[in-house]
Amino acid sequence: MYRDQTVAVVMPVHNEEAHIEQAIQKVPAFVDLIIAVDDGSTDHTWEVLSRVTDNRLTTLRHDRNRGVGAATKTGYLYCLNAPADLIAVMDGDGQMDGRDLSRLLERALKGVEYVKGNRFLDPSIGSMPCLRYIGHLLFSGLARRAASFNHKLDSHCGYTVIQHQALSRLHLEELYDRYGFPTEMFFAACRAGLAVESVPVRTVYGDEVSGISPFIVVPAIFFLIARNYFRGRFSAALWKRRQPCLRGGAREKDRQGSLPSQGYQLET
Repeated sequence: MYRDQTVAVVMPVHNEEAHIEQAIQKVPAFVDLIIAVDDGSTDHTWEVLSRVTDNRLTTLRHDRNRGVGAATKTGYLYCLNAPADLIAVMDGDGQMDGRDLSRLLERALKGVEYVKGNRFLDPSIGSMPCLRYIGHLLFSGLARRAASFNHKLDSHCGYTVIQHQALSRLHLEELYDRYGFPTEMFFAACRAGLAVESVPVRTVYGDEVSGISPFIVVPAIFFLIARNYFRGRFSAALWKRRQPCLRGGAREKDRQGSLPSQGYQLET
């Protein structure tokens, strides 16, 4: 428990037999519940999870690999039915420092509904490989533009905290299942009107080797960004088309004396 709030950590896992136990050990003691979701691992990840003795741990398993987004959503759905006020995501590869979790929680306790970690705000960003740095910077800039988000952003960072009530307002079943889910989740939070802010988190790299092909990942993230951009523009265009009709209808009802005009004033 953290400042009288129950805290859950969702941990999506795929083929992390060498890192999952250490990742669980990094979860701070104040966390009440850890939900590790094995996303159809083909190594010994499930066996390692079965040997972990942490009483906070609940293990869930997909019968096949469905993607990191699907695994995260499985954990989120579990938390919606659990006593968890604040729900964090920490990956199973150990690349998220548990010491940073309190920063995210503090911001959530101040009223921010969805808090994202931002590696660009921490001096340790210097340890990120150059090509990854450039890629993350590019995608974060595009995501900010697509969401009309005017604050600093590390769109692909999956270290997050969301309030329980805010999570319940999202349509999780509509979100992308695979790599790129943190960007998709950010867009969903913005569309839902959640208060979104970033806090500094450490950049952590160890001996883990990514099994993700850039030839798959890069087009997928571009697609997610473009889809949200055009979805936002379509919604704005539709609203502009409706405004004259709404205002005209209001004026007509005013003339008829059926409703006061202030009942139809639009927020700007």
